[in-house]
Amino acid sequence: MQVLFGLLLFCSILVLSVSYVCLHSFVSKYPADKICKNIFIGSADISGMTVKEAEAEMDKLLESGRQATVTLQVGKQEEAASLEELGLGYRDIKKQVKAAFVYGKAGSLWQRFWQLRELSREKKVFKENYTLSKKQVKKLLEERVVPLTDHAQNASIERKGGKFVITGEKQGKTVDIDKSAAAILAHLNGGWNQKDFALEMVQKEEKPTVKSDDLKTVKDEMGSYSTDAGGGERLQNLKTGVEKLDGTVLAPGEEISVYDVTAPYDKEHGYVAAGSYENGKVVETYGGGICQVSTTLYNAVLYAELEVTERYPHSMLVTYIDPSRDAAIAGDVKDFKFKNSYDTPVYIEGGIDGDGQLKFTIYGKDTRKKGRTVEYESEVTATEEYGRTYKEDRDAPLGSMKYEGSPHTGKTARLWKIVKQDGKEVSRDVINNSTYSKSNEIIMVGTACDNGTASGIVSGAIATQDGEKINAAISKARAME
Repeated sequence: MQVLFGLLLFCSILVLSVSYVCLHSFVSKYPADKICKNIFIGSADISGMTVKEAEAEMDKLLESGRQATVTLQVGKQEEAASLEELGLGYRDIKKQVKAAFVYGKAGSLWQRFWQLRELSREKKVFKENYTLSKKQVKKLLEERVVPLTDHAQNASIERKGGKFVITGEKQGKTVDIDKSAAAILAHLNGGWNQKDFALEMVQKEEKPTVKSDDLKTVKDEMGSYSTDAGGGERLQNLKTGVEKLDGTVLAPGEEISVYDVTAPYDKEHGYVAAGSYENGKVVETYGGGICQVSTTLYNAVLYAELEVTERYPHSMLVTYIDPSRDAAIAGDVKDFKFKNSYDTPVYIEGGIDGDGQLKFTIYGKDTRKKGRTVEYESEVTATEEYGRTYKEDRDAPLGSMKYEGSPHTGKTARLWKIVKQDGKEVSRDVINNSTYSKSNEIIMVGTACDNGTASGIVSGAIATQDGEKINAAISKARAME
Protein backbone atom coordinates (compact mmCIF):
# COMPACT_ATOMS: atom_id res chain seq x y z
CA MET A 1 0.00 0.00 0.00
CA GLN A 2 2.83 2.35 0.91
CA VAL A 3 4.56 1.49 -2.35
CA LEU A 4 1.38 2.34 -4.33
CA PHE A 5 1.00 5.67 -2.52
CA GLY A 6 4.61 6.51 -3.17
CA LEU A 7 4.21 5.67 -6.82
CA LEU A 8 1.14 7.90 -7.14
CA LEU A 9 2.94 10.75 -5.39
CA PHE A 10 5.91 10.36 -7.68
CA CYS A 11 3.68 10.42 -10.75
CA SER A 12 1.84 13.51 -9.54
CA ILE A 13 5.08 15.33 -8.88
CA LEU A 14 6.35 14.27 -12.28
CA VAL A 15 3.19 15.54 -14.01
CA LEU A 16 3.34 18.82 -12.15
CA SER A 17 7.01 19.22 -12.94
CA VAL A 18 6.49 18.51 -16.60
CA SER A 19 3.49 20.86 -16.66
CA TYR A 20 5.49 23.59 -14.96
CA VAL A 21 8.34 23.15 -17.41
CA CYS A 22 5.89 23.28 -20.32
CA LEU A 23 4.06 26.34 -18.95
CA HIS A 24 7.34 28.10 -18.19
CA SER A 25 8.63 27.27 -21.63
CA PHE A 26 5.40 28.65 -23.17
CA VAL A 27 5.36 31.98 -21.31
CA SER A 28 9.11 32.42 -21.71
CA LYS A 29 8.75 32.70 -25.48
CA TYR A 30 7.39 36.27 -25.06
CA PRO A 31 10.00 39.08 -24.71
CA ALA A 32 9.99 40.64 -21.24
CA ASP A 33 10.67 44.17 -22.57
CA LYS A 34 7.95 44.26 -25.23
CA ILE A 35 4.18 44.17 -25.38
CA CYS A 36 2.69 40.80 -26.26
CA LYS A 37 1.17 40.09 -29.65
CA ASN A 38 -2.44 40.86 -30.48
CA ILE A 39 -2.78 43.73 -27.95
CA PHE A 40 -4.47 46.97 -28.95
CA ILE A 41 -5.33 50.30 -27.38
CA GLY A 42 -8.43 51.34 -29.23
CA SER A 43 -7.71 50.88 -32.91
CA ALA A 44 -3.93 51.04 -32.45
CA ASP A 45 -2.04 47.75 -32.70
CA ILE A 46 0.84 48.08 -30.23
CA SER A 47 1.95 44.43 -30.41
CA GLY A 48 5.70 43.91 -30.02
CA MET A 49 6.34 47.52 -28.98
CA THR A 50 8.26 48.79 -25.99
CA VAL A 51 6.48 51.14 -23.57
CA LYS A 52 8.08 54.22 -25.16
CA GLU A 53 7.22 53.04 -28.66
CA ALA A 54 3.61 52.41 -27.64
CA GLU A 55 3.33 55.85 -26.04
CA ALA A 56 4.73 57.45 -29.19
CA GLU A 57 2.26 55.48 -31.32
CA MET A 58 -0.65 56.68 -29.16
CA ASP A 59 0.55 60.30 -29.43
CA LYS A 60 0.69 59.90 -33.20
CA LEU A 61 -2.85 58.48 -33.22
CA LEU A 62 -4.10 61.33 -31.05
CA GLU A 63 -2.60 63.95 -33.35
CA SER A 64 -4.32 62.31 -36.30
CA GLY A 65 -7.61 62.16 -34.40
CA ARG A 66 -7.45 65.85 -33.59
CA GLN A 67 -7.73 66.61 -37.28
CA ALA A 68 -11.08 64.82 -37.52
CA THR A 69 -14.18 66.99 -37.85
CA VAL A 70 -17.34 66.80 -35.81
CA THR A 71 -20.46 68.37 -37.30
CA LEU A 72 -22.50 69.87 -34.48
CA GLN A 73 -26.14 69.84 -35.50
CA VAL A 74 -28.99 71.97 -34.19
CA GLY A 75 -32.07 70.89 -36.12
CA LYS A 76 -31.41 71.71 -39.78
CA GLN A 77 -28.50 74.01 -38.96
CA GLU A 78 -24.98 72.88 -38.28
CA GLU A 79 -21.49 74.05 -37.43
CA ALA A 80 -18.30 72.07 -38.08
CA ALA A 81 -15.33 72.00 -35.70
CA SER A 82 -12.14 70.00 -35.48
CA LEU A 83 -11.54 67.87 -32.42
CA GLU A 84 -8.38 69.88 -31.91
CA GLU A 85 -10.58 72.96 -31.36
CA LEU A 86 -12.46 70.99 -28.71
CA GLY A 87 -9.23 70.09 -26.92
CA LEU A 88 -9.15 66.33 -27.62
CA GLY A 89 -6.74 64.51 -25.33
CA TYR A 90 -6.20 61.30 -23.34
CA ARG A 91 -7.01 60.58 -19.73
CA ASP A 92 -3.76 59.06 -18.41
CA ILE A 93 -2.67 57.21 -21.55
CA LYS A 94 0.54 56.11 -19.81
CA LYS A 95 -1.53 54.08 -17.37
CA GLN A 96 -3.25 52.29 -20.26
CA VAL A 97 0.08 51.58 -21.98
CA LYS A 98 1.45 50.15 -18.73
CA ALA A 99 -1.62 47.92 -18.34
CA ALA A 100 -1.16 46.71 -21.90
CA PHE A 101 2.56 46.08 -21.28
CA VAL A 102 2.08 43.94 -18.17
CA TYR A 103 -0.73 41.88 -19.71
CA GLY A 104 0.57 38.29 -19.92
CA LYS A 105 3.60 39.17 -17.74
CA ALA A 106 2.09 39.63 -14.27
CA GLY A 107 0.43 37.23 -11.86
CA SER A 108 0.93 33.50 -11.37
CA LEU A 109 2.30 31.22 -14.05
CA TRP A 110 -1.20 29.86 -14.69
CA GLN A 111 -2.68 33.38 -14.97
CA ARG A 112 -0.02 34.38 -17.46
CA PHE A 113 -0.56 31.14 -19.41
CA TRP A 114 -4.31 31.67 -19.76
CA GLN A 115 -3.86 35.34 -20.73
CA LEU A 116 -1.31 34.41 -23.40
CA ARG A 117 -3.47 31.52 -24.57
CA GLU A 118 -6.42 33.92 -25.02
CA LEU A 119 -4.18 36.27 -27.03
CA SER A 120 -3.49 33.47 -29.48
CA ARG A 121 -7.25 33.25 -30.14
CA GLU A 122 -8.42 36.86 -30.10
CA LYS A 123 -7.05 40.35 -29.58
CA LYS A 124 -7.09 42.17 -26.25
CA VAL A 125 -8.31 45.78 -26.58
CA PHE A 126 -7.70 48.47 -23.97
CA LYS A 127 -9.80 51.66 -24.19
CA GLU A 128 -8.17 55.02 -25.01
CA ASN A 129 -10.25 57.05 -22.54
CA TYR A 130 -10.52 60.29 -24.49
CA THR A 131 -11.08 63.65 -22.82
CA LEU A 132 -12.11 67.10 -24.05
CA SER A 133 -11.14 70.52 -22.71
CA LYS A 134 -14.18 71.81 -20.80
CA LYS A 135 -13.03 75.38 -21.36
CA GLN A 136 -12.57 74.97 -25.12
CA VAL A 137 -15.84 73.08 -25.59
CA LYS A 138 -17.79 75.68 -23.63
CA LYS A 139 -16.22 78.57 -25.56
CA LEU A 140 -16.79 76.97 -28.97
CA LEU A 141 -20.38 75.95 -28.28
CA GLU A 142 -21.26 79.34 -26.84
CA GLU A 143 -19.72 81.25 -29.75
CA ARG A 144 -20.64 79.06 -32.73
CA VAL A 145 -23.44 76.65 -31.82
CA VAL A 146 -25.64 78.42 -29.27
CA PRO A 147 -26.47 81.16 -31.85
CA LEU A 148 -28.00 78.47 -34.11
CA THR A 149 -30.85 77.80 -31.70
CA ASP A 150 -34.26 79.41 -31.76
CA HIS A 151 -33.71 81.48 -28.64
CA ALA A 152 -36.29 82.92 -26.33
CA GLN A 153 -37.03 86.55 -27.03
CA ASN A 154 -37.51 89.06 -24.29
CA ALA A 155 -40.46 91.37 -24.34
CA SER A 156 -39.32 94.70 -25.75
CA ILE A 157 -40.44 98.26 -25.29
CA GLU A 158 -39.96 101.42 -27.31
CA ARG A 159 -41.17 104.96 -26.99
CA LYS A 160 -43.17 106.31 -29.94
CA GLY A 161 -44.94 109.65 -29.99
CA GLY A 162 -44.48 110.06 -26.27
CA LYS A 163 -46.06 106.65 -25.52
CA PHE A 164 -44.58 103.25 -24.72
CA VAL A 165 -45.28 100.35 -27.08
CA ILE A 166 -44.63 96.83 -25.77
CA THR A 167 -43.91 93.73 -27.89
CA GLY A 168 -44.56 90.43 -26.12
CA GLU A 169 -42.00 87.81 -25.16
CA LYS A 170 -41.43 84.41 -26.82
CA GLN A 171 -40.36 81.05 -25.41
CA GLY A 172 -37.36 79.38 -27.02
CA LYS A 173 -34.54 76.86 -26.76
CA THR A 174 -30.81 76.92 -26.29
CA VAL A 175 -27.99 74.37 -26.32
CA ASP A 176 -27.41 72.44 -23.10
CA ILE A 177 -23.63 72.79 -23.12
CA ASP A 178 -22.88 70.22 -20.38
CA LYS A 179 -25.08 67.49 -21.88
CA SER A 180 -23.90 68.22 -25.44
CA ALA A 181 -20.26 67.98 -24.34
CA ALA A 182 -21.05 64.68 -22.58
CA ALA A 183 -22.66 63.35 -25.79
CA ILE A 184 -19.55 64.19 -27.83
CA LEU A 185 -17.32 62.49 -25.26
CA ALA A 186 -19.57 59.42 -25.12
CA HIS A 187 -19.29 59.03 -28.88
CA LEU A 188 -15.50 59.29 -28.72
CA ASN A 189 -15.24 56.68 -25.98
CA GLY A 190 -17.88 54.42 -27.51
CA GLY A 191 -15.77 52.90 -30.26
CA TRP A 192 -14.94 55.96 -32.34
CA ASN A 193 -13.07 54.97 -35.53
CA GLN A 194 -10.94 58.12 -35.84
CA LYS A 195 -13.15 59.41 -38.65
CA ASP A 196 -15.36 62.49 -39.05
CA PHE A 197 -18.80 62.25 -37.49
CA ALA A 198 -21.96 64.29 -36.91
CA LEU A 199 -23.89 64.69 -33.68
CA GLU A 200 -27.15 66.37 -32.71
CA MET A 201 -26.70 68.83 -29.87
CA VAL A 202 -28.83 68.48 -26.75
CA GLN A 203 -31.20 71.41 -26.34
CA LYS A 204 -33.12 72.72 -23.36
CA GLU A 205 -35.99 75.12 -22.86
CA GLU A 206 -35.07 78.79 -22.55
CA LYS A 207 -37.36 81.28 -20.88
CA PRO A 208 -37.34 85.03 -21.55
CA THR A 209 -35.94 87.10 -18.70
CA VAL A 210 -38.08 90.14 -19.48
CA LYS A 211 -41.85 89.71 -19.83
CA SER A 212 -44.63 92.00 -20.98
CA ASP A 213 -46.04 92.29 -17.47
CA ASP A 214 -42.63 93.47 -16.25
CA LEU A 215 -42.48 96.26 -18.83
CA LYS A 216 -45.95 97.52 -18.05
CA THR A 217 -44.44 99.13 -14.95
CA VAL A 218 -42.24 101.43 -17.10
CA LYS A 219 -44.22 104.67 -16.92
CA ASP A 220 -42.45 107.22 -14.73
CA GLU A 221 -39.55 109.51 -15.58
CA MET A 222 -36.88 108.62 -13.04
CA GLY A 223 -34.18 111.08 -14.10
CA SER A 224 -32.83 112.97 -17.11
CA TYR A 225 -29.94 115.19 -18.14
CA SER A 226 -28.74 117.02 -21.24
CA THR A 227 -25.57 118.66 -22.54
CA ASP A 228 -24.83 120.77 -25.61
CA ALA A 229 -23.73 118.41 -28.40
CA GLY A 230 -21.96 121.16 -30.36
CA GLY A 231 -20.90 120.45 -33.93
CA GLY A 232 -17.98 119.32 -36.05
CA GLU A 233 -16.83 115.77 -36.62
CA ARG A 234 -17.39 114.72 -32.99
CA LEU A 235 -21.16 115.26 -33.43
CA GLN A 236 -21.24 112.10 -35.56
CA ASN A 237 -19.62 110.15 -32.73
CA LEU A 238 -22.14 111.49 -30.23
CA LYS A 239 -25.02 110.42 -32.47
CA THR A 240 -23.56 106.96 -32.99
CA GLY A 241 -22.95 106.42 -29.28
CA VAL A 242 -26.40 107.65 -28.26
CA GLU A 243 -28.11 105.44 -30.84
CA LYS A 244 -26.38 102.36 -29.45
CA LEU A 245 -27.67 103.12 -25.95
CA ASP A 246 -31.15 104.35 -26.89
CA GLY A 247 -33.87 101.80 -26.10
CA THR A 248 -31.80 99.78 -23.63
CA VAL A 249 -33.86 97.91 -21.03
CA LEU A 250 -32.25 96.87 -17.76
CA ALA A 251 -33.91 94.12 -15.74
CA PRO A 252 -33.77 94.35 -11.92
CA GLY A 253 -30.17 93.82 -10.79
CA GLU A 254 -28.78 93.94 -14.34
CA GLU A 255 -25.56 95.87 -14.95
CA ILE A 256 -24.54 97.69 -18.12
CA SER A 257 -21.10 98.70 -19.40
CA VAL A 258 -21.23 101.79 -21.61
CA TYR A 259 -17.95 100.78 -23.23
CA ASP A 260 -19.26 97.32 -24.15
CA VAL A 261 -22.42 98.79 -25.68
CA THR A 262 -20.79 101.61 -27.66
CA ALA A 263 -17.45 100.05 -28.73
CA PRO A 264 -15.59 99.30 -30.93
CA TYR A 265 -14.73 102.82 -32.01
CA ASP A 266 -13.91 102.52 -35.70
CA LYS A 267 -15.20 103.49 -39.11
CA GLU A 268 -17.02 100.19 -39.62
CA HIS A 269 -19.16 100.86 -36.55
CA GLY A 270 -20.19 104.41 -37.43
CA TYR A 271 -17.44 106.47 -35.82
CA VAL A 272 -15.13 109.13 -37.26
CA ALA A 273 -11.86 110.71 -36.11
CA ALA A 274 -12.33 113.62 -33.71
CA GLY A 275 -10.52 115.30 -30.83
CA SER A 276 -9.87 113.41 -27.57
CA TYR A 277 -7.40 113.54 -24.68
CA GLU A 278 -4.21 111.50 -24.85
CA ASN A 279 -1.18 112.07 -22.61
CA GLY A 280 -2.15 115.66 -21.86
CA LYS A 281 -2.80 116.56 -25.48
CA VAL A 282 -5.81 116.78 -27.75
CA VAL A 283 -5.38 114.24 -30.55
CA GLU A 284 -7.56 112.92 -33.35
CA THR A 285 -8.94 109.45 -32.57
CA TYR A 286 -11.89 107.42 -33.79
CA GLY A 287 -14.79 107.86 -31.39
CA GLY A 288 -13.47 111.16 -30.03
CA GLY A 289 -16.26 112.71 -27.96
CA ILE A 290 -17.80 109.44 -26.75
CA CYS A 291 -17.05 110.56 -23.20
CA GLN A 292 -19.73 113.25 -23.51
CA VAL A 293 -22.24 110.47 -24.15
CA SER A 294 -21.18 108.55 -21.03
CA THR A 295 -21.03 111.78 -19.00
CA THR A 296 -24.56 112.84 -19.96
CA LEU A 297 -25.87 109.37 -19.17
CA TYR A 298 -23.98 109.39 -15.85
CA ASN A 299 -25.90 112.45 -14.73
CA ALA A 300 -29.24 110.96 -15.79
CA VAL A 301 -28.33 107.85 -13.79
CA LEU A 302 -27.54 110.01 -10.75
CA TYR A 303 -30.95 111.67 -10.87
CA ALA A 304 -32.66 108.29 -11.38
CA GLU A 305 -30.63 107.06 -8.38
CA LEU A 306 -29.48 103.86 -10.04
CA GLU A 307 -26.40 102.17 -8.58
CA VAL A 308 -23.13 103.39 -10.12
CA THR A 309 -20.65 100.51 -10.04
CA GLU A 310 -17.73 102.04 -11.97
CA ARG A 311 -16.90 105.62 -12.92
CA TYR A 312 -13.70 107.56 -13.65
CA PRO A 313 -12.99 111.27 -14.19
CA HIS A 314 -11.14 112.54 -17.25
CA SER A 315 -7.40 113.04 -17.03
CA MET A 316 -8.01 116.78 -17.58
CA LEU A 317 -11.01 119.06 -17.23
CA VAL A 318 -13.69 119.05 -19.92
CA THR A 319 -15.69 122.12 -20.88
CA TYR A 320 -19.20 120.69 -21.23
CA ILE A 321 -19.74 119.67 -17.57
CA ASP A 322 -18.76 120.80 -14.07
CA PRO A 323 -15.87 118.99 -12.32
CA SER A 324 -16.75 115.60 -10.77
CA ARG A 325 -19.86 115.29 -12.92
CA ASP A 326 -18.03 113.59 -15.81
CA ALA A 327 -17.60 109.90 -16.63
CA ALA A 328 -14.67 109.05 -18.89
CA ILE A 329 -14.35 106.16 -21.35
CA ALA A 330 -10.86 104.99 -22.32
CA GLY A 331 -10.60 101.57 -23.92
CA ASP A 332 -10.65 98.85 -21.29
CA VAL A 333 -8.93 101.14 -18.76
CA LYS A 334 -11.81 103.49 -17.95
CA ASP A 335 -15.46 102.51 -18.20
CA PHE A 336 -18.81 103.71 -16.91
CA LYS A 337 -20.98 100.97 -15.46
CA PHE A 338 -24.21 101.08 -13.52
CA LYS A 339 -26.87 98.70 -12.27
CA ASN A 340 -30.64 98.75 -12.06
CA SER A 341 -31.12 98.79 -8.30
CA TYR A 342 -34.93 98.79 -8.50
CA ASP A 343 -37.29 95.81 -8.37
CA THR A 344 -38.75 96.60 -11.81
CA PRO A 345 -37.15 97.21 -15.25
CA VAL A 346 -35.88 100.60 -16.39
CA TYR A 347 -35.80 101.98 -19.93
CA ILE A 348 -33.09 104.29 -21.29
CA GLU A 349 -34.07 106.84 -23.93
CA GLY A 350 -31.35 108.87 -25.63
CA GLY A 351 -31.10 111.26 -28.54
CA ILE A 352 -29.95 114.61 -29.89
CA ASP A 353 -32.80 117.05 -30.54
CA GLY A 354 -33.15 119.79 -33.12
CA ASP A 355 -31.57 122.32 -30.79
CA GLY A 356 -28.38 120.25 -30.55
CA GLN A 357 -29.05 118.99 -27.02
CA LEU A 358 -27.76 115.51 -26.21
CA LYS A 359 -30.24 114.09 -23.70
CA PHE A 360 -30.81 110.88 -21.76
CA THR A 361 -34.00 110.09 -19.87
CA ILE A 362 -34.48 107.03 -17.67
CA TYR A 363 -37.98 105.62 -17.21
CA GLY A 364 -39.29 103.02 -14.77
CA LYS A 365 -41.57 102.64 -11.78
CA ASP A 366 -40.72 105.40 -9.35
CA THR A 367 -41.12 104.01 -5.84
CA ARG A 368 -39.31 106.88 -4.13
CA LYS A 369 -41.22 108.80 -1.47
CA LYS A 370 -43.45 111.54 -2.79
CA GLY A 371 -41.90 114.97 -2.27
CA ARG A 372 -38.36 113.56 -2.30
CA THR A 373 -35.88 115.31 -4.62
CA VAL A 374 -32.15 115.01 -5.29
CA GLU A 375 -29.66 117.66 -6.33
CA TYR A 376 -25.96 117.47 -7.16
CA GLU A 377 -23.39 120.11 -6.36
CA SER A 378 -19.85 120.26 -7.73
CA GLU A 379 -17.18 121.63 -5.37
CA VAL A 380 -13.62 122.46 -6.44
CA THR A 381 -11.30 121.74 -3.52
CA ALA A 382 -7.96 122.78 -5.04
CA THR A 383 -6.61 124.48 -8.17
CA GLU A 384 -3.19 124.32 -9.83
CA GLU A 385 -2.58 126.81 -12.65
CA TYR A 386 -0.80 125.58 -15.72
CA GLY A 387 2.65 126.87 -16.56
CA ARG A 388 4.94 126.96 -19.56
CA THR A 389 7.36 124.35 -20.77
CA TYR A 390 10.06 125.37 -23.27
CA LYS A 391 11.40 122.72 -25.64
CA GLU A 392 14.20 122.95 -28.16
CA ASP A 393 13.42 122.52 -31.87
CA ARG A 394 16.72 122.05 -33.67
CA ASP A 395 15.06 122.14 -37.08
CA ALA A 396 13.28 125.49 -36.60
CA PRO A 397 15.00 128.87 -37.27
CA LEU A 398 16.96 130.37 -34.39
CA GLY A 399 14.72 132.27 -31.98
CA SER A 400 11.41 131.18 -33.52
CA MET A 401 8.63 130.20 -31.10
CA LYS A 402 5.74 127.84 -31.79
CA TYR A 403 2.95 127.18 -29.30
CA GLU A 404 1.85 123.54 -28.92
CA GLY A 405 -0.17 121.40 -26.54
CA SER A 406 -3.49 122.04 -24.84
CA PRO A 407 -2.92 124.02 -21.64
CA HIS A 408 -5.27 123.07 -18.79
CA THR A 409 -5.58 124.14 -15.18
CA GLY A 410 -5.33 121.26 -12.72
CA LYS A 411 -8.10 120.77 -10.16
CA THR A 412 -9.38 118.45 -7.50
CA ALA A 413 -13.10 118.31 -6.92
CA ARG A 414 -15.89 116.38 -5.27
CA LEU A 415 -19.57 115.87 -5.97
CA TRP A 416 -22.21 116.28 -3.30
CA LYS A 417 -25.56 114.50 -3.37
CA ILE A 418 -28.21 116.57 -1.62
CA VAL A 419 -31.52 114.92 -0.73
CA LYS A 420 -34.54 117.03 0.15
CA GLN A 421 -37.94 116.04 1.43
CA ASP A 422 -40.74 118.52 0.69
CA GLY A 423 -38.05 121.14 0.01
CA LYS A 424 -36.15 120.55 3.27
CA GLU A 425 -32.62 119.16 3.15
CA VAL A 426 -32.40 115.79 4.90
CA SER A 427 -28.94 114.60 3.81
CA ARG A 428 -25.76 115.79 2.10
CA ASP A 429 -23.11 113.23 1.10
CA VAL A 430 -19.99 113.16 -1.08
CA ILE A 431 -20.48 110.55 -3.81
CA ASN A 432 -17.19 110.94 -5.69
CA ASN A 433 -13.79 112.64 -5.65
CA SER A 434 -11.98 113.58 -8.82
CA THR A 435 -8.49 114.74 -9.75
CA TYR A 436 -7.73 116.53 -13.00
CA SER A 437 -4.10 117.01 -13.99
CA LYS A 438 -2.77 120.30 -15.23
CA SER A 439 -1.29 120.49 -18.72
CA ASN A 440 1.39 123.10 -19.37
CA GLU A 441 1.55 125.30 -22.41
CA ILE A 442 4.40 124.06 -24.62
CA ILE A 443 6.59 126.48 -26.56
CA MET A 444 8.94 125.06 -29.16
CA VAL A 445 12.03 127.31 -29.46
CA GLY A 446 14.05 127.07 -32.67
CA THR A 447 17.86 126.75 -32.47
CA ALA A 448 18.77 126.03 -36.11
CA CYS A 449 21.72 128.26 -37.08
CA ASP A 450 25.01 128.01 -38.96
CA ASN A 451 26.72 129.60 -35.96
CA GLY A 452 27.12 126.80 -33.44
CA THR A 453 27.98 129.21 -30.64
CA ALA A 454 24.77 131.16 -31.18
CA SER A 455 22.73 127.95 -31.16
CA GLY A 456 24.45 126.85 -27.97
CA ILE A 457 23.57 130.09 -26.18
CA VAL A 458 19.83 129.63 -26.88
CA SER A 459 19.95 125.92 -26.11
CA GLY A 460 21.57 126.61 -22.74
CA ALA A 461 18.90 129.20 -21.92
CA ILE A 462 16.10 126.72 -22.75
CA ALA A 463 17.50 124.38 -20.12
CA THR A 464 16.80 127.01 -17.43
CA GLN A 465 13.05 127.14 -18.35
CA ASP A 466 13.22 130.91 -17.63
CA GLY A 467 11.36 132.94 -20.28
CA GLU A 468 13.31 136.15 -19.69
CA LYS A 469 16.65 134.37 -19.97
CA ILE A 470 15.52 132.62 -23.15
CA ASN A 471 14.44 135.91 -24.77
CA ALA A 472 17.70 137.55 -23.76
CA ALA A 473 19.69 134.63 -25.18
CA ILE A 474 17.77 134.83 -28.45
CA SER A 475 18.61 138.57 -28.80
CA LYS A 476 22.26 137.88 -28.08
CA ALA A 477 22.41 134.93 -30.47
CA ARG A 478 20.79 136.83 -33.32
CA ALA A 479 23.37 139.59 -32.97
CA MET A 480 26.05 136.97 -33.59
CA GLU A 481 24.57 135.71 -36.87
